[in-house]
Amino acid sequence: MPRTPLLWKILLYSSSLLVALIAAMLVYVNHQAERFVRENIGAELKRGVERIHAAEAERLERLELTARLVASFPELKALLRETDYATIRDHLKDQKETVRFELLIVLDPGGRVVARSDTFAPAPLPDAEARWVQPILAGRPALGVLATETAVYHAACVPAAAGGTVFGFIISGSSIDNGFAGALRDVSHNEVVIVSERILGSTLAEARLPWKSRADWESATGSGSGEKVLEIGDENYLAVTTLLGREEGPRPLAVILQSRDQALAPYRRIQTGLLLLGLLAAFAGISGSAVLARTITAPVRKLAEGTHQVAAGNFDYRLDIRTRDEIGELAQSFNVMIRGLRERADMQKFVSQSTVDMIQSSGQKKISGGERVVRTIFFSDIRGFTPMSERCAPEEVVRILNWCLSLQAERVKKFKGDIDKYVGDSMVALFDGDDMAVNAIRCAVEIHKAIDSHNEAHPNEESILLGIGIATGEVILGSIGSEDRLDYTAIGSHVNLSARLCSLARPREILLAESTYRRVQDFIAAERLDPLKVKGFSEPVPVYRMTVGGPR
Repeated sequence: MPRTPLLWKILLYSSSLLVALIAAMLVYVNHQAERFVRENIGAELKRGVERIHAAEAERLERLELTARLVASFPELKALLRETDYATIRDHLKDQKETVRFELLIVLDPGGRVVARSDTFAPAPLPDAEARWVQPILAGRPALGVLATETAVYHAACVPAAAGGTVFGFIISGSSIDNGFAGALRDVSHNEVVIVSERILGSTLAEARLPWKSRADWESATGSGSGEKVLEIGDENYLAVTTLLGREEGPRPLAVILQSRDQALAPYRRIQTGLLLLGLLAAFAGISGSAVLARTITAPVRKLAEGTHQVAAGNFDYRLDIRTRDEIGELAQSFNVMIRGLRERADMQKFVSQSTVDMIQSSGQKKISGGERVVRTIFFSDIRGFTPMSERCAPEEVVRILNWCLSLQAERVKKFKGDIDKYVGDSMVALFDGDDMAVNAIRCAVEIHKAIDSHNEAHPNEESILLGIGIATGEVILGSIGSEDRLDYTAIGSHVNLSARLCSLARPREILLAESTYRRVQDFIAAERLDPLKVKGFSEPVPVYRMTVGGPR
């Protein structure tokens, strides 16, 4: 058998290895680019939805201010007493010099149209009384979407009153059109299409859009909440949908889109560059023999070591490869990936400790399994939080809520509890062990006292009061949800009872289920209440009350 020269072997092996590495690198970069772009666009689309709703809320607030300004003019109130349509309509036209508006509608106290700025005759509005007048009379804001014969508007309605007498109502509107879609694109940094029975506004050329009605768009985007891939004019977009307006009125569909092709374009150029560099490196590897092969394989060994370190869970590992070639670029991408994995590991702080323990100890068990355990369930809720959130600025509401939840979290941890979840201004915690009932009650008492101390020390700030419900018994503890989004939590009748007791508890009260009171009756003083009829329970439930601090 003829002998193969070592030089040829080195050349063959080095060139084959280099070609294989180039192919692997391109596949890896392509996979990472696809995943990274989809995650980035998905996150940006979610932020875009939030920004769009914020922009819509701001627009409705401005419309409400405009309506209030018009309603405050004494001349309008005098004209409303006369109900002279022509005079009122001329008055509305005159106000354009003072107040900027697209649509103004004047209603009489019964909800009938007296004058409109968009029509010569006072054409009626369907369900005007139920849609706009009754919410105001019930003390609720009348905001949302108004569909007229010619256009669709965001609208706000306010009363025109003097001396406690309501003479009529003013509706201020701003059209939902291409201009509004462009404003949403500016705040969300995404393309926006707004559709009802027809396309109301779009930042993309309407001729490019293959779907012209809401039904077509809903069929294309599907009913799920995730991103969908849409092909528009030979370009692929990721899209999510959200509804504009309020529940009691029309709800135009807003489709938020971002081009996946444009986002992937830089990575495609990187892949092309890497491919060209790889071909040059292969030629140099064959020509440079074993020396160049060793120069290439040394960084590859470091990269392989890095993958093993990451697979072993070492997210602090970094590749120290500073060569100015495709291997160096790959090393930088690899380090970026490791940082991303480390950030995901850090996200464990956003789930309960019991969830982390379950994942770490699950081994080969199916994650969605459940078990029956005995726990003391602790529910707390801020009393009067909704009115407070309406009175205060959003930043102040978030600051107060974070402070209150942080205070409770510290006490729960102090008394060996585990925070299961936060639900708005409510907190759910679980206690286990022989002293779980006593620990939960001591935690509740200390929370009430700490909040009372804060209220006394800050008399000029919003006063915070809690109601707390505690129940003990067997629950099902497990992973609840879908295959791609699980919540490790407790469910069962005792969880429901604890939530019901929390909703019944008045400020500074702790309501105990009988199952909890039996465990602590030798250690605490609690007032037995008449059995309460609780939703979800066929028989009245025995309840015990503890009150902490000042008068209820």
